[in-house]
Amino acid sequence: MVLKALPKPYTAVRDFYREFHYSLHLGAHRNIITTYDVAFETAGFYVFSQEYAPLGDLTSNVSETGIGELHSKRVAKQLASALEHLHARELVHRDVKLDNVLVLKSDFSRVKLCDFGETRRAGTLVRRRNEWLPYSPPEVLLTNTDETYKAETSHDVWQFGIVIFVCLTGCLPWQKAGSDDPRYVRYLHWHGSNGVLMPVRRPKLFKLLTSRAQRMFRKFLEPRPEKRPGGLADLAKFLEDRWLTRTSLDRQTDNNPEDEGLCPSMYSFHSSVEEKNQLLFTLTQYGIETTVDRSAKKDRIRDWIQASVITEGPEDEENEEEDKEEEEEEEERQKERKAMEGKRENRHKTDKETPTSTNRSASH
Repeated sequence: MVLKALPKPYTAVRDFYREFHYSLHLGAHRNIITTYDVAFETAGFYVFSQEYAPLGDLTSNVSETGIGELHSKRVAKQLASALEHLHARELVHRDVKLDNVLVLKSDFSRVKLCDFGETRRAGTLVRRRNEWLPYSPPEVLLTNTDETYKAETSHDVWQFGIVIFVCLTGCLPWQKAGSDDPRYVRYLHWHGSNGVLMPVRRPKLFKLLTSRAQRMFRKFLEPRPEKRPGGLADLAKFLEDRWLTRTSLDRQTDNNPEDEGLCPSMYSFHSSVEEKNQLLFTLTQYGIETTVDRSAKKDRIRDWIQASVITEGPEDEENEEEDKEEEEEEEERQKERKAMEGKRENRHKTDKETPTSTNRSASH
């Protein structure tokens, strides 16, 4: 179990209740992190408890060349299932990124979506704040800061596409989906061309993908929101196809400057050291362990297991106990038989005396 702490200066109590509510109820899905019904507040934080993901998030598991095709497909299938679960309830996650996909097994056979702090009802007007630029769809970036836009499930589809692209290639396709990003502009030209009358050169990273995978990403990373699908049902059409055309070894030996500067923006931004120390101090004041002594942890687990073992006594002792129980049961049965016999004798005597009394009465 882990504790998620939300600093009060940046979190309204209504936002805390909303995130806790969505986390608690959506956690029934196998690919959404489990949230426990334990929540409390301290002087500076709202806190609730969640399932522990031993391998961290995708950010810490994706290498410079991605996680491979097989693992990427596993992540895609599970993440799509989690998002479809939200969309079926008319909810939009709005913050799908590597940091919010937790890894529970090293072969990526179990990953879970987390962090529902930005989740809203589909169609709700939301205010644009400091969205994580590499994952934001172009229509959101066109909205000025502090202005409102409608939360749509197609936003999750776009972010899903970015996450899977990074899993496959190890790099973001662009820094931001805006006209001031040359890589995105190159993608726009390629995406808008039909490849016949005016062939447009494919962006370098997209050359790593097969034609089927390119078609999939062109669908999920559709720049026009009205053309982009609102769900991920189409993913199933591509899962059986090959996605990668070149090996990571080819990429490692091909040092092209176009690849530089793409991957650093994947890394997470963490809270300040001051905030972190304040949180650790608060938790310590309430007697909550903030550091893990792995050796002591193993000892506690071993002691707990040993204390939980049911020890069996010698076979002779067990037989003696069984014999005693049988003797006691036999005694009880004998008592019941004697009681029944006594009742029958009394009934028999009564039956004999009754006719005599009747005869005497008749003679008088």
